[in-house]
Amino acid sequence: MKSTRIDNMNDINENPIYELKPEINFCTCGCEARLLKERSADSEKGKLRYVVRCLDEMCGHQGRYTQYPWQAILEWNKSPMSEFPEDFRIPFLTLTGLGGEEIRQKLNEHRLTLEQKIKQLRAEKVSGNTEEMKIARLQLMWVIYAQSWAKLKFPREDELAVIDENEGAEESNVQEA
Repeated sequence: MKSTRIDNMNDINENPIYELKPEINFCTCGCEARLLKERSADSEKGKLRYVVRCLDEMCGHQGRYTQYPWQAILEWNKSPMSEFPEDFRIPFLTLTGLGGEEIRQKLNEHRLTLEQKIKQLRAEKVSGNTEEMKIARLQLMWVIYAQSWAKLKFPREDELAVIDENEGAEESNVQEA
């Protein structure tokens, strides 16, 4: 009996979804952000939803309300309100030793693979694949987050032009004011 319980506990600890839980990035204002569970004004029938919010009430930054805690964290982490980490790691994908363009390519390929897998799982609609679907969606959110990070960390020539234009427009707005 005892060995069965230990085996089950090991199964839980080895479940891939538990390895994919992300840490919450700091807010761009420099303050810490927290995951909260609350009722949103938009939620149907007042259901509790998850949201990440900056602890500095004056800042007011907040992510989107979501159904799952990991989803709220990843939505926050990929948003412009979140401070991206310098060193980025994805629990299920190795990017070590790759250049910027190689990282972006690998992320794009992995995203397409996950999107196809999710599409296939939806089409099958097998009751036993709900955990597999949840893991695939979580991995997809991680990849989208990583793509946001890679876009900022390794911008392409055409993206730099857009960034320069936006910064120029911001500078002129400041000078006019």
